[in-house]
Amino acid sequence: MSDSKINYRDGDAFTRISKRAGYRSRASLKLKEILKKDILIRKGMSILDLGSFPGGWTQVIKENIGNNGIVVGVDINNIKTIKGTFFIHKSITELEENDFQEFIDKIPFDLVLSDMAPNISGVRETDDALMINLVDSALSVIDHFLKKGGSTLIKVFQGESLDYTRNALSNRFKTCKASKPSASRSNSKETYLIGKEFK
Repeated sequence: MSDSKINYRDGDAFTRISKRAGYRSRASLKLKEILKKDILIRKGMSILDLGSFPGGWTQVIKENIGNNGIVVGVDINNIKTIKGTFFIHKSITELEENDFQEFIDKIPFDLVLSDMAPNISGVRETDDALMINLVDSALSVIDHFLKKGGSTLIKVFQGESLDYTRNALSNRFKTCKASKPSASRSNSKETYLIGKEFK
């Protein structure tokens, strides 16, 4: 069996595990692993989930923040309601403070998440440029809506977008580190960058 078939077989196993657990995507398992190792979620936190469709990350966060915390998903694709969470149906580039009026006392946020990725063209330079464009959009949200001392988690691709995002986070946060959860396929170029203690 080829390496790629092995990788996708393993990936399918993670998909089955996530479905059995009631999650909407295998990405939920990636986030659970990162939270266990690298980011402490406390009860009562306010968390913004950028590019939240189909809702797998929102589900995981909701499990961890308790009834006094809030999680807000944002996506251009509408999602099926997740009880006890909020959803803003618009592009993250159009977010403004008025969108958060319902829970204005909970912003700025403690944590901003981004699992966004562009539609892959297969052309490395094009894909890097598209990913960097998404990262810039996420950084703009962080600059406007993340509280001082807060944290972020952003998906990037290995290569130019990884270097670009690491530099951007290093300028904004006291610490920055990379993580590749085991639920990511070994042949996947995705990597997650974690920024802690927003300046």
